[in-house]
Amino acid sequence: MNPAAPPPTGAHLAPDASPLHPPSVMHNTRILSSLGTLSACFSGLISGILGLTNLSGFCLYLLSSVFTSVVLLVLKCNFNVKRYIPQSHSNSSPPGGDPQGGGKSRDWKGYWALTGINQENLLGFLLFWIGSFALIHGELGSFLGSALDALSRDIGGRQ
Repeated sequence: MNPAAPPPTGAHLAPDASPLHPPSVMHNTRILSSLGTLSACFSGLISGILGLTNLSGFCLYLLSSVFTSVVLLVLKCNFNVKRYIPQSHSNSSPPGGDPQGGGKSRDWKGYWALTGINQENLLGFLLFWIGSFALIHGELGSFLGSALDALSRDIGGRQ
């Protein structure tokens, strides 16, 4: 061991070592998870407010997820998904394929992870979609509307 030698670089590491810095990966994963959840909840809220039902509501969810991922890809990742998304660095190789794992198939894993379409985001979307739809367009919405009208008439009569 030579103390005057430069620190090891990527070329000195084992070939199966990940080039990603683990604390940065954890930070990026947390940020992507938060953005996916917020995007899903806001799209659910908008779907409920607009009164979208069935396939049109799910189409809004898919469009908002794709739009959010494109914005992140352009503004934050600079079109380089391998640099920021850990799912694009899969260690598994396709059957009968390149032992390095195939570059193009790995890229799609990173793009899919960037969209944030997963079970927890879908459930958040459904929660906000159903809740906002029920409050605005359901029985409770008409009850709240009539209560607010009565309250405004009561306040207006006192002045």
